Amino acid sequence: MTEQTAKETAIAPATVKPDLSMTQYGSRQDVEALARRIQSLLPGGSKLSLEHAMAAAQYAILTDANIFRGEIYAWDDKHGNLVLDDGYKILVRWAKDKCPYSEKYEPMDASELPDGAIGMRCWILRDDARPLMAQLIQAGAPWCEAFEIAATYGIGVVRREDMFTRDGQPIQPPKTWTWQTRAETRALKNALNRSHGAPSPREIAAMSWDINGTRTIQADWEDCPPGLPAEARERLAEQKAAARLAPPDQRAPAEILAAGNGLLHQSELEI
Repeated sequence: MTEQTAKETAIAPATVKPDLSMTQYGSRQDVEALARRIQSLLPGGSKLSLEHAMAAAQYAILTDANIFRGEIYAWDDKHGNLVLDDGYKILVRWAKDKCPYSEKYEPMDASELPDGAIGMRCWILRDDARPLMAQLIQAGAPWCEAFEIAATYGIGVVRREDMFTRDGQPIQPPKTWTWQTRAETRALKNALNRSHGAPSPREIAAMSWDINGTRTIQADWEDCPPGLPAEARERLAEQKAAARLAPPDQRAPAEILAAGNGLLHQSELEI
């Protein structure tokens, strides 16, 4: 497996522009509205030009992936080109639903890597492969040998040109990440693709908006304050979706008011 398997696509802004005539991308108004929310709400979104934010919005609309949940990442590389990368979290959720697993990371040897690169190997041991590992150990195989037979691995590489400009100046990794974290994530994605396969576009779309069985929509995510941690954004979106999906109160206004007064009276007694 090579680093070419990483799902990253560089879009040169000078030659590739958002094709707003394609109906599957949504109307121009929809794309531009989503693009401006990407710029204002997502970490690093303010660094994207409107053109690049619109390209990211088109991709999100086309795939029905929830960009506000980190299912798609968008950033400019050192040359100013837009990079779109499918997030790994939805792949992790899909894989764990298909078959739970454990993971283990180890650095790649320098002899396996280009000069100046960082490489990680990720091992995936599916739960349904544990009996095979136990049988191998029972038959006398060392633990490490049994593990490598029963498990599957993928590699992730961050090359020197990803981390430094042409004149040798260091490039900052994405916010809250390190370059080793980037290599680990690439290795995890590649390993899960080998051990579990890949979700279909329909599965991605279904899981992308589902939180603990609650189906959210884009509007549930749009009012989240910028910079809010991912877990907090999910809880807030889930609460909004639950309130939106709750059946309307069929009681008469007088009944609702009486119930509220009763709760207030009870709280006063408790005090």
